Amino acid sequence: MEKFKEKFTTFFLTTLKVLMIVVMVASSGYIKNFNKNSIIVGAILLSIIVIEVYIIKRNICYKKQIALILICGFILRGLWLLNVKSIPISDFSVIYECGQEFLNGNTGMFWGHSYIARFPHLTIMVLYMALMIKIFPTNNIVMMKLVNLALGVLTIYIIYLLVKELFDSKKRGIYAASLASIFPPFITYTGVFCTENVAIPLYLLSIYFFILVIKNKKSKYYLISSGILLSIGNLFRMVAAIVVIAYAIYILIYLKDKIINKLRNIALYIVPYVVFLVVVSYTLQSLKITEFPLWKGSEPKITSILKGSNLESNGRWNEKDAAIVEKYNYDYQKIQDASLEIIKERLTKTPPLELVKFYIRKIALQWNEGDFGGVYWTKLGVPEEDIKVDISLEVLQIVYLSVMILIFIGLFNRKNNKDSQEINLLYIILCGYGVMYLVTESQGRYAYIISWIFIILAIEGINFILNKFNTSNIEYHNKYKKNFDLYKI
Repeated sequence: MEKFKEKFTTFFLTTLKVLMIVVMVASSGYIKNFNKNSIIVGAILLSIIVIEVYIIKRNICYKKQIALILICGFILRGLWLLNVKSIPISDFSVIYECGQEFLNGNTGMFWGHSYIARFPHLTIMVLYMALMIKIFPTNNIVMMKLVNLALGVLTIYIIYLLVKELFDSKKRGIYAASLASIFPPFITYTGVFCTENVAIPLYLLSIYFFILVIKNKKSKYYLISSGILLSIGNLFRMVAAIVVIAYAIYILIYLKDKIINKLRNIALYIVPYVVFLVVVSYTLQSLKITEFPLWKGSEPKITSILKGSNLESNGRWNEKDAAIVEKYNYDYQKIQDASLEIIKERLTKTPPLELVKFYIRKIALQWNEGDFGGVYWTKLGVPEEDIKVDISLEVLQIVYLSVMILIFIGLFNRKNNKDSQEINLLYIILCGYGVMYLVTESQGRYAYIISWIFIILAIEGINFILNKFNTSNIEYHNKYKKNFDLYKI
């Protein structure tokens, strides 16, 4: 098993190195054409960075440090909300309008071939928005932004807790919190009405409990809480299956235990995860609110893979593939069969070299935006007079590229680093999502759900740099001391 573990670790680390090279090259292309607004953004970010470095260097307790960093994160997100009067747009507008209709007693959006019925994973967000509209009839949009802000600050704190456990270091946790406070997508998506803002802290809490269990700091029964939290997060952004699989892979490969105990631990989080999802789904169906299970709508999931295989659109949304549902009159089986045939044809009749180029382009386009599309989705549909500073991506891209470089450095040190083995779980999760976005429809926004992972993985690079720096200082000090002792003789 040890040999397999080493080979498996080497495989996914090598895969991620290739991914990071593609991402770094692609993202560097955005760093150009600086303007006055870039200087404003740069000045604000630099001010926060200087303040946070000062906080970290001050000889104060960690509780005060994390509190001050959370305040910095709050200020940045608050400034972003004040900068753009964002509104629900595109899919988010549909969800918002469906929430209003639901309050009027209409459940038609959950039935037949309506948008939410085709994509029922958006159901819980419709109900969430309906609740916010009910509680705040006049200022619900502002209140949803404030909830996003609060959840964003909570996310910074959970990242601190998670890194503290992964590296057994409060100092490393503080570094991660500082990085999270200035991480572009975490700021720019505060004004976007997307499901990820609610889902991310739930995903992170689930992973936090899982880490506590595998480090033997909590009872194995905490895996039940981990499964439930992940299931709740999945209700908002239904891509948690990757994390479920990653947990199982980690338990089977990295934990030293009897196979029966490993299987029991897997069951401890999978059973509550599935039960919670099924209970919520069938409750909605039994109340005649929804027609379909939350995980299976009236449009087959293969249509996402169909769009993701389109070479002409670089695997992104396109009218040609989107029209297939109307072409076959929303017939589930016909759509599924036709999609499968088209996908097979594209993969078998396209020259291998062209396929390789296509997937490299797809990787680059999926991961190259430093804000994961947050600026675009915040500004979309907003009149110019409601935008105080028209943000461009240059400065945000520098922050993102710096994080990618730190991850790349950490990857080269990981194989030789036997400490904090638990971080391999995050590498497995990242690989899983990387494969998923390689196969399905691509869009920068889709990877926002997993963007938090880059902050944590960047700490590996910071660790390596600090260890090298400390080693150099010790060697210099010893050499200086030796020369001084010789001089005294």
